[in-house]
Amino acid sequence: MRLISEQQILALKGVTDACYRLGGGVTSFALLTRVAVSSLVKYATLGERRQDGSYEHGQSMIPIDIAVEADLRAGSPIILSEAAKMLGFDLVPSAGREGVKPLTELDAHRVLSQTMDVSKAIIDAGADGKYDALEKRTIHREALEAIRALERVAAATAEA
Repeated sequence: MRLISEQQILALKGVTDACYRLGGGVTSFALLTRVAVSSLVKYATLGERRQDGSYEHGQSMIPIDIAVEADLRAGSPIILSEAAKMLGFDLVPSAGREGVKPLTELDAHRVLSQTMDVSKAIIDAGADGKYDALEKRTIHREALEAIRALERVAAATAEA
């Protein structure tokens, strides 16, 4: 019996899909990895529901090396952060890490723009009083982009 729940599998698949989107899409990502588009899609979706109640791609999970590559391409540890949360841990940016850019006014504009995108996605999606799966994915993607902008600020201002 697996220790990982169906809900946790669904969460990992959801963040995998969001990570692909932030990184430029599954098709462009496939060109950089050892994995074909069809397999990448299986890692991010459940697929069709079978008669026994299981899902076609329910057990297809992204390999760790591909998850790291996807997170690198997306610019933040989206998949690995979700995995860490499942284990009861939080990932935090390393202080003094090479490549961390100094804080600029552009960072303030990015944070404002990205958080406004989240707000707009929520308002637009909720106009009919409900949130469908596509709307939730859009909101989730926008939220991850806002988090990434805030993570850049946190990394630039971390105590050395």
